[in-house]
Amino acid sequence: MKKNITKLISCLTVLLVSSLACGGSSTGGEVISTSDGSNQSATSAPKVTTYNIGDVIQVETQNITLNSAQISGSTLQANFTIENKGTESISVSSLLSFEAKGDDGTKLEEDIFDCPSGNLGGTILAGDKLKGNICWKGLTTSSAKIYYTAELFSSTVVVWEVK
Repeated sequence: MKKNITKLISCLTVLLVSSLACGGSSTGGEVISTSDGSNQSATSAPKVTTYNIGDVIQVETQNITLNSAQISGSTLQANFTIENKGTESISVSSLLSFEAKGDDGTKLEEDIFDCPSGNLGGTILAGDKLKGNICWKGLTTSSAKIYYTAELFSSTVVVWEVK
């Protein structure tokens, strides 16, 4: 019995690694959705569009809005609303879906302990919304960028600049 389970796990691991190594794109380029709804290929040197507080951005079957953001000392605090416009539930994780960097490129560390209540993470049912906060610490510059990826391994990234 243990031998069969070990074989099954080995086969699944090989399949997973193979699928990740092969990738899902035949063009080799990354596609980025811009604010005007068009798509650009990374092989044609796309222009990265940065969004502002209050912009409602459609990504996949979601609308995401950065409601507010503030820099206080070395901490960046942001409040988001994500609306599920699809027909199936979606999962959102502040750790997996969001990232922040200072203007100097330093990746900020998520601060889950000193952030106001209302953490942004969980399941959003079809037609429902989730509103919450994410905080990052370690900011050494006067501005930062926040990055959102709607789905794991997606090449579509939404970027906000906070000053």
